[in-house]
Amino acid sequence: MAGQQDLDGPGDEHVLPDVADDLDEESYRRLTGKRRARLLRQRIAFAVVVLLVLAVGGGAYLVWTDRWHPGGEPTAATATPTCVPATAPALLGPPEVTVDVLNGTTRRGLAGTVSAELRARGFVVANVGNAPQATGPATAVVTYPPAALAQAATVGARFPDVQLVEDPAAAVVSVSLGDGYQQLLAEDALAAPVPAAPAGAC
Repeated sequence: MAGQQDLDGPGDEHVLPDVADDLDEESYRRLTGKRRARLLRQRIAFAVVVLLVLAVGGGAYLVWTDRWHPGGEPTAATATPTCVPATAPALLGPPEVTVDVLNGTTRRGLAGTVSAELRARGFVVANVGNAPQATGPATAVVTYPPAALAQAATVGARFPDVQLVEDPAAAVVSVSLGDGYQQLLAEDALAAPVPAAPAGAC
């Protein structure tokens, strides 16, 4: 029959093998592609691992050899200055102290009166006059050269609530009388004053 001849005819003998060959080739291609993709992923992963190892190892080497500082360049340690509070110096005898007496108020004759009292107590008064500027509400302000703290404190001990101020430009100890001045302290009520702390000190 014609239908049977079509199924079993010579023209169909080569169709099935050709289709089978095509399927096998396609499967082979898919399999080969998967293997290549897997191999590529493995190579990429291996390369990433190698780069990470090199990066970590290189960083560790630089840190170990002190060539790289993750937190920035190291800075030299700065010593914290020790804060030393000002203390009252020991007082001297009045004859050991030379002082200028200046009037920093508008009260006439105040410097002359106080200088006479200081001389009576044994101080050497060199100059008496007016202060270059008003002293203000303070009782008295004693300025002194850096090496004359003891002399300044000895004079200042005679004034209540006195202010001691070191002045590198000063040549002698001087006391500038202020509006708060009333009278000198009694000799049995003296207390060594504490010098004012420099700016920025404790």
